[in-house]
Amino acid sequence: MKMSDFLVERLETARKWTNNLLADIEDERWFDMPNRVTGHVAWQVGHLAASQFVLIHHRCFARPLAEVLPEATRLTFGRGSTPVADRSKYPALAEIRDFFVRTQKESIDLVRTLSEAELESPAGEEAHPLFATKAQAVGTAVMHETFHAGQIAMIRRELGRKALR
Repeated sequence: MKMSDFLVERLETARKWTNNLLADIEDERWFDMPNRVTGHVAWQVGHLAASQFVLIHHRCFARPLAEVLPEATRLTFGRGSTPVADRSKYPALAEIRDFFVRTQKESIDLVRTLSEAELESPAGEEAHPLFATKAQAVGTAVMHETFHAGQIAMIRRELGRKALR
């Protein structure tokens, strides 16, 4: 199996798990903050999309950060952002969902274009503590999604949902 195919399969598997966790959370509960540690579902989903754009579009394809992620989106969902309970501070839920779905599709389409040699080339101009190559950057996007899926699982439980198997 080609590395790009493996990475796409991992991105798809992680997203399938996240979508399973989101499936039974009603729209009106996406901004509920049952605790201050994990935030709310809307922030988690927006943060996953923003991070995937940075890790894949910016790091692997050298797209300028401002082009990949407008400043307002970076401030709301990017690294270092903090979820707030005020729904008015966020885009409409339909926009957040569209951002989440669109990011995944575009990221997978891009990863499929990477050759084995490109996957082993450096990811970005600046060093990152978790990865050096483009393949590792994509792998970090997968790992990051599963980490936040765990937080979504905690939010689900606090909203009264049963654990998924």
